[in-house]
Amino acid sequence: MTPKVSAFNPVESRPAYRRGPHWVALFAAAFTLPLLFVGGSVTTYRFGLAVPDWPTTFHVNMFLYDFWNAPFGVRVEHTHRLYGAAVGLATIFLAVWFLAFERRRWMKGLGVLALATVIVQGVLGGTRVTQTSTLLAAVHGCMGQAFFGLMVALCVLTGSDWLGNAQLSADAQRLRRRSVVMVGLIYAQIALGAWLRHYGTVPALVIHAVIALAVWSHAAALSIRIERHKSAVPGLVPAARAMALAVTLQVVLGLAAWMLLLPFDHVPRPVSLWQAMVRTAHQTNGALLLGSAVVLALRACRHQGPAAATAAAPASTKLAPWNLETVA
Repeated sequence: MTPKVSAFNPVESRPAYRRGPHWVALFAAAFTLPLLFVGGSVTTYRFGLAVPDWPTTFHVNMFLYDFWNAPFGVRVEHTHRLYGAAVGLATIFLAVWFLAFERRRWMKGLGVLALATVIVQGVLGGTRVTQTSTLLAAVHGCMGQAFFGLMVALCVLTGSDWLGNAQLSADAQRLRRRSVVMVGLIYAQIALGAWLRHYGTVPALVIHAVIALAVWSHAAALSIRIERHKSAVPGLVPAARAMALAVTLQVVLGLAAWMLLLPFDHVPRPVSLWQAMVRTAHQTNGALLLGSAVVLALRACRHQGPAAATAAAPASTKLAPWNLETVA
């Protein structure tokens, strides 16, 4: 019987892999990661309000302000602003490139989404200052991580693996579902981490620790499952190993950050360089963990399919980017 394709899974003729879009996406993603570290440093040192106005800096044009001779807190916050503007320019370049040269309409849409996200992110950061809002600061942090995840996704979607002629194999281990759940768990933990970093309450610490155990357990189970079946799913092995490494490092950094917070009694204390490096590295490594999970989930969706559909589909069938179910 000729396989039919549902409305959620149309047959798509994939364009050939081209280096240009992929390298543009890789550059944008790599350029974004340091911004997360700089932004995390602002939160760690509690410098979010070191500059009290926005979009100016002490009523001077942001790009003309001489911050080299300013106090340390102002330098950190102003560097965050300047780097954010640079990431915005890189995202504009990416979006324009996709609109001009990308053949897939939905990829053009993702480029526009990336641009809209970085604009909203900038406005959120500025409004957090003008409104003196801790809640907006937390949302700003969460959205920055989501933006990095989107940049990583664009790298995968423009890569040779995604655009190649790989065939679907039966997803007997339910790797697609498990990998998507992994992304959700990690992002939920990122949101809880933002709650802890910005509010510092005991309930936030306890819930963050409990969900950390769930994230580590699911990541370990998923990685072990892929390792045991690596001959059947070779395309998932690198991402699974990267995720296992990132989640292990995240646990180590998390425990170190917790020890550096002791005693956890809500009394403000100066933050040493060592404390700042560990706590900010924990936050930044969370982005790398999210990125590895995004790669794994997308590749699982690319290579794994329902057993019935895989058996029925001809070898030449090329599915839509999400590789959802074909209906016999």
